[in-house]
Amino acid sequence: MKHRGSSLSNKLPADPYTQWEAGVSAPSSACGPATMAALTEYWNTQLGMDFIRGTGHFHSKADHINYLYSHHGGTPLGMSTRRFVKGITAYINASISPKGKHRLSISTFNDFNVYKAEIDAGRPVAVKFDKWFNFRWRGKFAYDYHWVLGIGYEVPDNGDRPILIIQDNGVRYKDGRIALCKERRIPYFVNKDIITMVGMNILETPS
Repeated sequence: MKHRGSSLSNKLPADPYTQWEAGVSAPSSACGPATMAALTEYWNTQLGMDFIRGTGHFHSKADHINYLYSHHGGTPLGMSTRRFVKGITAYINASISPKGKHRLSISTFNDFNVYKAEIDAGRPVAVKFDKWFNFRWRGKFAYDYHWVLGIGYEVPDNGDRPILIIQDNGVRYKDGRIALCKERRIPYFVNKDIITMVGMNILETPS
């Protein structure tokens, strides 16, 4: 956590995933699986849960995304929050070895303070933007519909304009050009009405 004058910030070192990279089978609807892949890779490499199958288990990041898409909730219409939670739960529970040694906890919320607490605890958060399901069709938001990985935050000045630091999973422009995954800073309250957050923790079961 960093203090810059009166502002506060924190950012986690998550490996970026790009849904549009070569080899991804259904890139236009792979933002959910790409976010899931980035989240599970973080737990594998940064939090010591090496029983979780990360990119090292697959041939590439694209293969990791494709596996999650085809086996854990991807659809041509995107991935609902329910399918994301069900998919990542099944993926991690299938990896836990020996069985019963660890317990997975998943929570869904839309609260900046809870999000900040997750980041401060070293845990990235999956963030979904969805103006369609939330009936905000005419609103202007950072995304109409998209999953991203929340990796940090900034709280400027007096704290009334908190910012989410996210990895955007890459972009495909109308002319066909592709930009790799990059960090973006998203005002939380401007987008709050269409956001759902998914937090995850893995606890060691007492013997």
